[in-house]
Amino acid sequence: MPDRTPLYRQVAEHLPGVYQEDADSWAQLAGYLAPVDALLRAYVAQLEDVTTWLSPDARSMQPPGLPAGAPAADRHRAVFDELASWFAFEFPASWSEDPARDLDRRRAFLLRAARLWRRRGTPQGFVDWFCFAFEVDPANRPLLLEHFKYRPAGDTSGRDEDEDPDDDRYGLRATLLVPRTDQFDDYRRRREVVEFVERWAPAHVLFAVCWVLPDQDWRPATPAAMATLLDELAGYTPEDDGIHLKNGDVEPIPPNRLGQGRLPGTGVRPED
Repeated sequence: MPDRTPLYRQVAEHLPGVYQEDADSWAQLAGYLAPVDALLRAYVAQLEDVTTWLSPDARSMQPPGLPAGAPAADRHRAVFDELASWFAFEFPASWSEDPARDLDRRRAFLLRAARLWRRRGTPQGFVDWFCFAFEVDPANRPLLLEHFKYRPAGDTSGRDEDEDPDDDRYGLRATLLVPRTDQFDDYRRRREVVEFVERWAPAHVLFAVCWVLPDQDWRPATPAAMATLLDELAGYTPEDDGIHLKNGDVEPIPPNRLGQGRLPGTGVRPED
Protein backbone atom coordinates (compact mmCIF):
# COMPACT_ATOMS: atom_id res chain seq x y z
CA MET A 1 0.00 0.00 0.00
CA PRO A 2 1.48 3.41 -0.94
CA ASP A 3 2.71 5.44 2.02
CA ARG A 4 0.83 8.50 0.72
CA THR A 5 -2.55 6.77 1.15
CA PRO A 6 -2.31 5.39 4.72
CA LEU A 7 -6.06 5.62 5.30
CA TYR A 8 -6.96 3.59 2.25
CA ARG A 9 -8.85 0.33 2.90
CA GLN A 10 -9.18 -2.46 0.41
CA VAL A 11 -12.55 -2.71 -1.29
CA ALA A 12 -12.98 -6.25 0.08
CA GLU A 13 -12.69 -4.95 3.64
CA HIS A 14 -15.89 -2.94 3.13
CA LEU A 15 -17.85 -6.16 2.51
CA PRO A 16 -19.70 -7.97 5.34
CA GLY A 17 -17.52 -10.04 7.65
CA VAL A 18 -19.03 -13.30 6.40
CA TYR A 19 -16.76 -13.06 3.36
CA GLN A 20 -13.71 -13.40 5.61
CA GLU A 21 -14.76 -16.60 7.37
CA ASP A 22 -13.11 -18.81 4.76
CA ALA A 23 -9.46 -17.87 4.15
CA ASP A 24 -9.26 -19.33 0.65
CA SER A 25 -12.45 -17.62 -0.50
CA TRP A 26 -11.26 -14.37 1.04
CA ALA A 27 -7.92 -14.53 -0.76
CA GLN A 28 -9.72 -15.24 -4.04
CA LEU A 29 -12.08 -12.32 -3.55
CA ALA A 30 -9.26 -9.94 -2.61
CA GLY A 31 -7.32 -11.00 -5.69
CA TYR A 32 -10.40 -10.51 -7.89
CA LEU A 33 -10.81 -6.94 -6.57
CA ALA A 34 -7.10 -6.10 -6.72
CA PRO A 35 -7.34 -4.19 -10.07
CA VAL A 36 -10.11 -2.04 -8.60
CA ASP A 37 -7.96 -1.37 -5.55
CA ALA A 38 -5.08 -0.26 -7.75
CA LEU A 39 -7.30 2.27 -9.53
CA LEU A 40 -8.84 3.59 -6.32
CA ARG A 41 -5.47 3.93 -4.59
CA ALA A 42 -4.17 6.00 -7.48
CA TYR A 43 -7.31 8.14 -7.40
CA VAL A 44 -7.02 8.70 -3.64
CA ALA A 45 -3.39 9.71 -4.13
CA GLN A 46 -4.50 12.31 -6.67
CA LEU A 47 -7.13 13.61 -4.27
CA GLU A 48 -4.44 14.17 -1.67
CA ASP A 49 -2.72 16.45 -4.17
CA VAL A 50 -5.77 18.73 -4.36
CA THR A 51 -4.51 20.90 -1.50
CA THR A 52 -1.21 21.30 -3.33
CA TRP A 53 -2.95 22.25 -6.60
CA LEU A 54 -4.77 24.98 -4.70
CA SER A 55 -1.67 26.24 -2.94
CA PRO A 56 0.67 29.01 -4.17
CA ASP A 57 2.93 26.21 -5.52
CA ALA A 58 0.18 24.79 -7.74
CA ARG A 59 1.46 26.45 -10.91
CA SER A 60 4.76 24.61 -10.63
CA MET A 61 3.02 21.22 -10.81
CA GLN A 62 1.85 19.11 -13.74
CA PRO A 63 -1.81 18.23 -13.12
CA PRO A 64 -2.55 14.58 -13.95
CA GLY A 65 -4.46 13.64 -17.07
CA LEU A 66 -3.28 16.63 -19.12
CA PRO A 67 -0.61 16.78 -21.86
CA ALA A 68 2.76 17.96 -20.62
CA GLY A 69 3.07 20.38 -23.52
CA ALA A 70 -0.13 22.29 -22.77
CA PRO A 71 0.29 25.89 -21.57
CA ALA A 72 0.55 26.09 -17.80
CA ALA A 73 -2.45 28.41 -17.46
CA ASP A 74 -4.60 26.06 -19.53
CA ARG A 75 -3.49 23.07 -17.47
CA HIS A 76 -4.40 24.63 -14.17
CA ARG A 77 -7.58 26.20 -15.52
CA ALA A 78 -8.71 22.73 -16.56
CA VAL A 79 -7.99 21.38 -13.07
CA PHE A 80 -9.86 24.26 -11.42
CA ASP A 81 -12.82 23.75 -13.76
CA GLU A 82 -12.94 20.08 -12.81
CA LEU A 83 -12.87 20.87 -9.09
CA ALA A 84 -15.57 23.53 -9.51
CA SER A 85 -17.79 20.96 -11.25
CA TRP A 86 -17.84 19.04 -7.97
CA PHE A 87 -19.88 21.97 -6.66
CA ALA A 88 -22.03 22.09 -9.83
CA PHE A 89 -20.46 25.49 -10.49
CA GLU A 90 -19.19 26.95 -13.73
CA PHE A 91 -16.87 29.93 -13.55
CA PRO A 92 -18.44 33.09 -15.05
CA ALA A 93 -17.05 34.17 -18.40
CA SER A 94 -16.39 37.64 -16.96
CA TRP A 95 -13.73 36.18 -14.65
CA SER A 96 -11.62 35.38 -17.72
CA GLU A 97 -11.64 39.01 -18.88
CA ASP A 98 -8.64 39.65 -16.62
CA PRO A 99 -6.21 36.81 -17.46
CA ALA A 100 -3.70 38.04 -14.89
CA ARG A 101 -6.17 37.40 -12.05
CA ASP A 102 -8.32 34.66 -13.54
CA LEU A 103 -6.52 31.71 -11.94
CA ASP A 104 -6.23 33.50 -8.59
CA ARG A 105 -9.99 34.10 -8.50
CA ARG A 106 -10.74 30.50 -9.40
CA ARG A 107 -8.36 29.25 -6.74
CA ALA A 108 -9.90 31.61 -4.16
CA PHE A 109 -13.37 30.26 -4.97
CA LEU A 110 -12.27 26.65 -4.55
CA LEU A 111 -10.67 27.42 -1.18
CA ARG A 112 -13.96 28.97 0.03
CA ALA A 113 -16.50 26.89 -1.89
CA ALA A 114 -17.51 24.58 0.96
CA ARG A 115 -18.20 27.51 3.29
CA LEU A 116 -19.93 29.56 0.59
CA TRP A 117 -22.18 26.65 -0.35
CA ARG A 118 -23.00 25.88 3.27
CA ARG A 119 -24.18 29.45 3.97
CA ARG A 120 -25.44 30.72 0.61
CA GLY A 121 -29.09 30.02 1.55
CA THR A 122 -28.92 32.44 4.49
CA PRO A 123 -29.29 36.22 4.07
CA GLN A 124 -25.72 36.95 5.18
CA GLY A 125 -24.33 34.01 3.25
CA PHE A 126 -26.08 35.10 0.07
CA VAL A 127 -24.63 38.61 0.32
CA ASP A 128 -21.19 37.18 1.13
CA TRP A 129 -21.39 35.03 -2.00
CA PHE A 130 -22.49 38.07 -4.04
CA CYS A 131 -19.60 40.17 -2.74
CA PHE A 132 -17.10 37.44 -3.53
CA ALA A 133 -18.46 36.76 -7.02
CA PHE A 134 -18.28 40.46 -8.00
CA GLU A 135 -15.33 41.48 -5.81
CA VAL A 136 -17.39 44.11 -4.05
CA ASP A 137 -15.51 46.41 -1.70
CA PRO A 138 -16.70 45.96 1.93
CA ALA A 139 -17.61 49.65 2.04
CA ASN A 140 -20.10 49.07 -0.79
CA ARG A 141 -21.58 45.85 0.55
CA PRO A 142 -25.18 45.41 -0.71
CA LEU A 143 -28.08 45.48 1.69
CA LEU A 144 -30.61 42.66 1.65
CA LEU A 145 -34.07 43.66 2.85
CA GLU A 146 -36.37 40.82 3.86
CA HIS A 147 -39.81 42.35 3.56
CA PHE A 148 -41.56 40.20 6.17
CA LYS A 149 -39.41 41.72 8.94
CA TYR A 150 -40.96 45.13 8.35
CA ARG A 151 -44.65 44.28 7.97
CA PRO A 152 -46.66 47.07 9.65
CA ALA A 153 -48.53 46.08 12.78
CA GLY A 154 -52.03 44.93 11.95
CA ASP A 155 -51.30 44.49 8.24
CA THR A 156 -53.04 41.37 6.89
CA SER A 157 -52.36 41.80 3.18
CA GLY A 158 -52.10 38.53 1.34
CA ARG A 159 -52.83 36.39 4.39
CA ASP A 160 -56.54 35.80 3.80
CA GLU A 161 -57.47 32.60 1.99
CA ASP A 162 -59.57 34.44 -0.58
CA GLU A 163 -56.76 36.86 -1.49
CA ASP A 164 -54.01 36.36 -4.02
CA PRO A 165 -50.78 35.59 -2.10
CA ASP A 166 -48.85 37.45 -4.80
CA ASP A 167 -50.47 40.65 -3.54
CA ASP A 168 -48.63 40.33 -0.24
CA ARG A 169 -45.93 43.01 -0.35
CA TYR A 170 -44.37 41.74 2.88
CA GLY A 171 -44.49 37.99 2.36
CA LEU A 172 -41.78 35.91 0.73
CA ARG A 173 -40.14 38.90 -0.90
CA ALA A 174 -36.70 40.43 -0.67
CA THR A 175 -34.96 43.42 -2.19
CA LEU A 176 -31.22 43.59 -2.78
CA LEU A 177 -29.93 47.17 -2.70
CA VAL A 178 -26.72 47.30 -4.72
CA PRO A 179 -24.53 50.45 -4.80
CA ARG A 180 -24.07 51.66 -8.37
CA THR A 181 -20.27 51.88 -8.28
CA ASP A 182 -17.90 52.16 -11.24
CA GLN A 183 -17.63 48.39 -11.50
CA PHE A 184 -21.32 48.25 -12.46
CA ASP A 185 -21.26 51.02 -15.06
CA ASP A 186 -21.12 48.39 -17.79
CA TYR A 187 -24.60 47.15 -18.71
CA ARG A 188 -23.26 43.63 -19.15
CA ARG A 189 -22.08 43.61 -15.55
CA ARG A 190 -25.45 44.83 -14.29
CA ARG A 191 -27.14 42.14 -16.36
CA GLU A 192 -24.79 39.61 -14.78
CA VAL A 193 -25.95 40.78 -11.35
CA VAL A 194 -29.57 40.12 -12.28
CA GLU A 195 -28.68 36.67 -13.64
CA PHE A 196 -26.70 35.95 -10.47
CA VAL A 197 -29.71 36.75 -8.29
CA GLU A 198 -32.01 34.69 -10.49
CA ARG A 199 -29.60 31.75 -10.26
CA TRP A 200 -28.63 31.76 -6.60
CA ALA A 201 -31.51 33.38 -4.68
CA PRO A 202 -33.80 30.93 -2.82
CA ALA A 203 -36.44 29.70 -5.24
CA HIS A 204 -39.34 30.36 -2.82
CA VAL A 205 -38.45 34.07 -2.42
CA LEU A 206 -39.41 36.75 -4.94
CA PHE A 207 -36.25 38.83 -5.34
CA ALA A 208 -35.78 42.30 -6.74
CA VAL A 209 -32.53 44.14 -7.49
CA CYS A 210 -32.47 47.86 -6.83
CA TRP A 211 -29.50 50.07 -7.78
CA VAL A 212 -28.64 52.93 -5.43
CA LEU A 213 -26.07 55.70 -5.57
CA PRO A 214 -23.20 55.12 -3.13
CA ASP A 215 -23.35 58.65 -1.76
CA GLN A 216 -27.04 58.37 -0.89
CA ASP A 217 -28.25 57.49 2.59
CA TRP A 218 -29.75 54.15 1.60
CA ARG A 219 -29.04 52.20 4.79
CA PRO A 220 -31.97 53.02 7.09
CA ALA A 221 -31.02 52.99 10.75
CA THR A 222 -34.40 51.99 12.24
CA PRO A 223 -37.13 49.46 11.41
CA ALA A 224 -39.53 52.32 10.74
CA ALA A 225 -37.14 53.82 8.22
CA MET A 226 -36.76 50.38 6.62
CA ALA A 227 -40.54 50.08 6.29
CA THR A 228 -40.68 53.52 4.69
CA LEU A 229 -37.99 52.54 2.22
CA LEU A 230 -39.88 49.37 1.34
CA ASP A 231 -43.01 51.42 0.69
CA GLU A 232 -41.02 53.50 -1.78
CA LEU A 233 -39.50 50.44 -3.45
CA ALA A 234 -42.66 48.35 -3.58
CA GLY A 235 -44.63 50.77 -5.74
CA TYR A 236 -45.90 49.36 -9.00
CA THR A 237 -47.12 51.23 -12.06
CA PRO A 238 -50.92 51.05 -12.14
CA GLU A 239 -52.32 49.27 -15.16
CA ASP A 240 -54.10 52.39 -16.40
CA ASP A 241 -50.86 54.37 -16.26
CA GLY A 242 -48.82 51.83 -18.16
CA ILE A 243 -47.97 51.87 -21.86
CA HIS A 244 -50.21 49.64 -23.92
CA LEU A 245 -50.19 48.55 -27.54
CA LYS A 246 -53.84 48.36 -28.58
CA ASN A 247 -55.44 46.93 -31.67
CA GLY A 248 -58.39 48.34 -33.57
CA ASP A 249 -59.58 51.72 -34.73
CA VAL A 250 -59.64 53.16 -31.22
CA GLU A 251 -55.90 53.65 -31.23
CA PRO A 252 -54.95 57.08 -32.61
CA ILE A 253 -52.53 57.38 -35.50
CA PRO A 254 -48.98 57.50 -34.10
CA PRO A 255 -47.52 60.98 -34.50
CA ASN A 256 -44.72 61.74 -36.93
CA ARG A 257 -41.43 61.89 -35.00
CA LEU A 258 -38.94 64.56 -36.08
CA GLY A 259 -40.08 64.30 -39.68
CA GLN A 260 -38.62 60.81 -40.01
CA GLY A 261 -41.90 58.93 -40.31
CA ARG A 262 -44.21 57.33 -37.85
CA LEU A 263 -43.34 54.35 -35.71
CA PRO A 264 -44.53 51.03 -37.16
CA GLY A 265 -47.54 49.40 -35.57
CA THR A 266 -51.30 49.32 -35.48
CA GLY A 267 -53.00 52.43 -36.86
CA VAL A 268 -50.28 53.41 -39.33
CA ARG A 269 -51.74 53.77 -42.78
CA PRO A 270 -49.53 53.21 -45.85
CA GLU A 271 -50.38 56.68 -47.22
CA ASP A 272 -48.99 58.26 -44.04
